[in-house]
Amino acid sequence: MKKSMAVVTGATGFIGSYVAKKLIDHGWRVVAIVREESVNSKRLPRHKNMEVITGDLNAPMAWTNQLQKFQPKVFYHLAWTGVGNTDRNSYEQIKNISSSLATLKIAKEIGCTRWVSTGSQAEYGPVANIISETTMTQPTTAYGHSKLAVHSLSKLFGEQLGIEVTWLRIFSTYGPGDNSGWMLTDLIRSLLKGESPVMTAGKQLWDYLYVEDAAEAIVLSGEHDKAVGTFNLGSGRVKTIREYAEIVKNIIDPHLKIQFGALPYRQDQVMHLQANIDKLTQQIGWSPRTDFEVGIQKTINWIRNNS
Repeated sequence: MKKSMAVVTGATGFIGSYVAKKLIDHGWRVVAIVREESVNSKRLPRHKNMEVITGDLNAPMAWTNQLQKFQPKVFYHLAWTGVGNTDRNSYEQIKNISSSLATLKIAKEIGCTRWVSTGSQAEYGPVANIISETTMTQPTTAYGHSKLAVHSLSKLFGEQLGIEVTWLRIFSTYGPGDNSGWMLTDLIRSLLKGESPVMTAGKQLWDYLYVEDAAEAIVLSGEHDKAVGTFNLGSGRVKTIREYAEIVKNIIDPHLKIQFGALPYRQDQVMHLQANIDKLTQQIGWSPRTDFEVGIQKTINWIRNNS
């Protein structure tokens, strides 16, 4: 696909900000739709090829016309309300369905040929094996159900509208700039304070993908002609949670202690989360580049310097 202008929603979010930067690195001009009250505007790239339009996804009429002049080719929709663990079963998740599908219609109206959006492994629900795109979807949270609804309806409406739809089911990501409330970021902050954090026994097998690698895959999915459809986006590799935690601790201070087993597993604890990424790799020629030890060192450094 010829590179020109791309639209990005969620560009002030953790992954979205990396996607905006990566698009610019790839030679795209970027226009981001950003809420006026966004507290994360500092995440936006400061670059001559970066444009910002203030707007609310729940009131698209106010900003849609402004996009026409940019003549964008690809619409990257990453905005989503309620991604934190505490909001996974919020009734507010429903609002994401209509606002996401509205961006699909807008993408077609302004001349985009492809709409790229991010789903979640939560669409699958708990699965005890490696997850492929053909694995049955059985979400257990409002978040997972809402993502799955957008996935299903975007395929339907995309065909009706005549616009290509790419759906990337993201597994677990990490990296500099990530929010609090996630296992790795909270563990790092606790260990940097010299604390002895409490954890489960840590036998869960988990798939972590460095955020820059995730952003690269998302950008490439909007560029490659064959990248249409549904794809898993993870590292494809697993370690136990305990192994990840030990790596973090040994980088910060090997003498610190983590209290493994002090917390019980949740009743709905997922014990194996791993993406099969063969389909995505074959279609766009992408594979993760960043080893966990390298990525987590960068993450620790960022948290240390910004605490």
